[in-house]
Amino acid sequence: MKQIRFGEVAEFRNGLNFGKDSQGKGCLLIGIPDFKDRFSPDYNSLGEINPLGIIKEDDYLEKEDILFVRSNGNKNLVGRSLYIDRDVKAVYSGFCIRARLTSSIVDTLYCAYYTRSDRFRSSISSSGGTNIQNLNQGILSDVKIPLFSVKTQKQIAKVLSDLDAKIEVNNKINAELEAMAKLIYDYWFVQFDFPFDFAQGKPDPKGKPYKSSGGKMVYNKELKREIPEGWEVKTIGDYCKSTGGYAFKSSWWSTEGSAVVKIKDIQEDYTIDLTDISHADLTGKDIDAKFISKPGDVLIAMTGATVGKYAIVPVSKRPLYVNQRVGYFDLGNNPTSRLPFLINSLNQKYFREVVFTLASGAAQPNISNEQINNIKLVLPNDHLIEIYNYKMKSFYDKILNNQNENQKLSYLRDWLLPMLMNGQVTVANEELGITNAELGNDLGMIAEETQEYKYTK
Repeated sequence: MKQIRFGEVAEFRNGLNFGKDSQGKGCLLIGIPDFKDRFSPDYNSLGEINPLGIIKEDDYLEKEDILFVRSNGNKNLVGRSLYIDRDVKAVYSGFCIRARLTSSIVDTLYCAYYTRSDRFRSSISSSGGTNIQNLNQGILSDVKIPLFSVKTQKQIAKVLSDLDAKIEVNNKINAELEAMAKLIYDYWFVQFDFPFDFAQGKPDPKGKPYKSSGGKMVYNKELKREIPEGWEVKTIGDYCKSTGGYAFKSSWWSTEGSAVVKIKDIQEDYTIDLTDISHADLTGKDIDAKFISKPGDVLIAMTGATVGKYAIVPVSKRPLYVNQRVGYFDLGNNPTSRLPFLINSLNQKYFREVVFTLASGAAQPNISNEQINNIKLVLPNDHLIEIYNYKMKSFYDKILNNQNENQKLSYLRDWLLPMLMNGQVTVANEELGITNAELGNDLGMIAEETQEYKYTK
């Protein structure tokens, strides 16, 4: 197969280091935390800087640029890439390298996908050493890129981007479902306009909004504000208690074995990143099943700079153990039937503020399960919570299903990527031809809905 050096078709430029003088707004900034396992940046979550007097025209990113992690203490992050898929006023930090293609013989989207392949990572490791923690322009320049016809490159890129597009659609659906669930929670439990049947004197899905329809409010001395009559000041622990994870011994950590969720895996978008999950060898170990989380349960970070961040446990084909310093809300045998009220209670600004206050004052922010469980919550009777959970359960079932489908789509994409790049799988036409036997029934069904390939053994 014909190959070409990356440096023959691209030019490279290191990022800039920014100090306190750059604080402000006006220009988006991409740094190492923005890479994660994303193909393109989450532009809405990027930080900003003031570009005046610091940034030159050549420093700005352009559509179809490719960014790489240049240097990091975690060698697994070095070489990770991001594809700039839109016109945006943004720059990148000094720990990154930008690649900008200068030749039309390589399709930019195809090239971006190739940089995410194991073959690419092996190339930079062999050039820079097996324990590479720094990537430079020379190493990138020497990487060999498989050179198909431009038509074939575009076909390969389309196959992979179609899968990523479906993943993104699922993510947007999930975001909308979460937003709707939060909106209803705010109406019912913050503004106190929950549906109420005044004739029968009880909550009812077909009732009128309580507070705005004249529902009786009473002053609460503890909260120093009015709450609906009959509501009480209780705690999160009264609804569901948080318990700690298991203290795995350092000698048990391994490259293989049982998956263990650590604080680093809990993301700010309420998801758990399984791409770099830790493993423990539990052979011959008797670990209580209570330390295995279930899909729909909730985990919360109890230590570190991101203390208080939480996430819903996703569907996984393997058990997910909970590590120490990760709080675990066990929601029972049918988690999504109780999840909506809990997750939206945790999503309140008040909750994070209380957590930060409780965790501050030490060199390492830290909060205990007891402190989490004692955070105050205004609770109605169980009937209203049951109504809310019942209405929202389908939302969170759909969210978990979409997350599960995204895992399968990601697996399919990652399986196809090297196969397409080395010619073992070729794009045949607009119909898909990978068999269920080759991919497994679940992946086969997904594949049949996308494109068609020929598999060459």
